[in-house]
Amino acid sequence: MAQQSDSYETGALPVFSFEQAKWLHDLNAKFAIDGKLQFVEGPQACVMINVTTHHAKATINTYGAQILSYQPHEAADDMLFLSPQSHYGNGKAIRGGVPICWPWFGDDPAGRGRPAHGFARNHVWQVNAVTLDDEDQITILMTLPNNKDFQQHWHWDFKLSIEIQIGKTLKISLITENLDKETFVISQALHTYFLVGDIERVWLRGLDNYHYLDKTDSFHEKLQHDHVWFTQETDRVYLHSPEQLFIEDTALNRRIVIESHGSETTVVWNPWHKASELADMADDTYQRFVCVETANAAGDSVHLAPGQSHTLTAEYWLTGRD
Repeated sequence: MAQQSDSYETGALPVFSFEQAKWLHDLNAKFAIDGKLQFVEGPQACVMINVTTHHAKATINTYGAQILSYQPHEAADDMLFLSPQSHYGNGKAIRGGVPICWPWFGDDPAGRGRPAHGFARNHVWQVNAVTLDDEDQITILMTLPNNKDFQQHWHWDFKLSIEIQIGKTLKISLITENLDKETFVISQALHTYFLVGDIERVWLRGLDNYHYLDKTDSFHEKLQHDHVWFTQETDRVYLHSPEQLFIEDTALNRRIVIESHGSETTVVWNPWHKASELADMADDTYQRFVCVETANAAGDSVHLAPGQSHTLTAEYWLTGRD
């Protein structure tokens, strides 16, 4: 087993410079695993983590601790979608992969003009540990440094960590700890973009007879009948959702299994023709992805008293269709 457990602090993203080069060198010196894990320079001075195991390959950006790619070796296509027009760094969110929405999901709940979906996805995270187990699974532990930049948005003391396990499945655990003397409330999501062959040949199975809030219809509560099909803009918050869902993709002839824990909310989103209004997405991009987000949102927000913690977990894997 190869293991590293030191912590390495990072700051805001500058233009790739001597300091960035040293940081990249130090990360590789501390955490690289020969032939399996390496830190490399990415777009706009982002530092990427490239992972290859016997099971799969993956790419993770230290900016936002955002998983950008996960592809089992036997799969012809990536499991995740990433827009070629994505922005990297400089306070911009990356369009695709698994963005982290925290400590609020959606628009600023206080209406103070704070960034949509919080600030966790727009800052560099620090790498704390990399482990390789006997089954050739790699686990990466990262934390969001709690610095003065956040105090204008969030005055509570916290620790936010993510554990990413890359193996036969992709498993993500987002851990929030309340280090403050006061209780605070969070909403959050793993805003996962799944690659599909053709959105009109895809359906989401597992939500029949579940209630949802329809954002395209003034958040009116509705009841899902049958599977979720995609024929127009879809933006829904499913309530008390089950722990397992299935994306059935006839175009790519595969099924994506989604298993969640620590969550009773699932957000399902595809912008349809509104993709043309997004600067980091081509007009027809909506045909190639669907977001199925493991979340704590709406009435499922999490209240954490001092000393308490909460773990939101999502695990994804591919199978063939029956």
